[in-house]
Amino acid sequence: MPDVSIAWNEGTVGEWDALFARVTHSTLLQSFAYGRAMGRTYGHLPRLGVIQRDGVPIGLVQLLERRLLKIFHDRQCHRGPLWLDGQEPDAETVEATLRLLRKACPHSLLSRANLLPELPASPENEALLQRCGFHRHGPGYQTVWLELGMNEEALRANLARDWRQRLRGAEKAGLVLDVDWKADNLPWLLKQEHDQALGKGFRPMTGALAVRLRNALVKAGGAESGALMVTAMDKGAPVASGLFFRHGVTATSQISWANEAGRAHGAMRLVLWRAMLALKERGVKRLDLGGINPDTAPGVTEFKRGTGGKAVETVGQYR
Repeated sequence: MPDVSIAWNEGTVGEWDALFARVTHSTLLQSFAYGRAMGRTYGHLPRLGVIQRDGVPIGLVQLLERRLLKIFHDRQCHRGPLWLDGQEPDAETVEATLRLLRKACPHSLLSRANLLPELPASPENEALLQRCGFHRHGPGYQTVWLELGMNEEALRANLARDWRQRLRGAEKAGLVLDVDWKADNLPWLLKQEHDQALGKGFRPMTGALAVRLRNALVKAGGAESGALMVTAMDKGAPVASGLFFRHGVTATSQISWANEAGRAHGAMRLVLWRAMLALKERGVKRLDLGGINPDTAPGVTEFKRGTGGKAVETVGQYR
């Protein structure tokens, strides 16, 4: 086995952020801003781990820990670990890292662990997690990754034909776009999403968590964090809006909303397209379009796949 270790809570947040910026496919749930927002909303304490091989940093992992009734420990690690500079480690290094995570996240009567590893779904990875002492508890996470490194012409050409045609129709509809890098109108959008969720039967993002996450990302400042809100308006009235969180060289699509008029105009395509270009201008290399489910939400899945992104699925949820 290689000499792999995890240095927990060593160094500064600035040093962590500098390493996080080297992760080519970072996930929002592994950002320190998310850990801080979860702490202020639900009482979790972020535990930042730098994965080292032979003393050299090769990856990052964030655990969120919480004590209940002073005796029960709840720990979660969602969508990590992450690897630096796009370098996927060898199988032995991954296994050594997971064994260290098992030690850091014991599962017993007084300690609950919840792991949603950022590993591709495969029989080999299922066997690996079981070998490291984890037990499958639920399905993996499905999303679409969209590469933004190509030029604007190539991005448009990469869209599905129907997606591109509807985008063109939205561009001709005379909609006005508001691009806000501080997401000042987030409380309004959260209200729209809440009402939309009630109508469609899904659970919206907790308002307090979303606001605190926005605040943490905007307060962090710099070129590698921020909250982007793009809103399409027709005759002065908003008809569609999207919220995007930037973390490192990656961003995540968090909220999408459109009313009946917005859907008629295909306004959400225009919102997403403008967000793609705005993120690209700020140096974002790829966009995580958020969860998909072909079985329960085929329309959303088709919409996100139509961007030309790559659909992926992680190995599952483990305890």
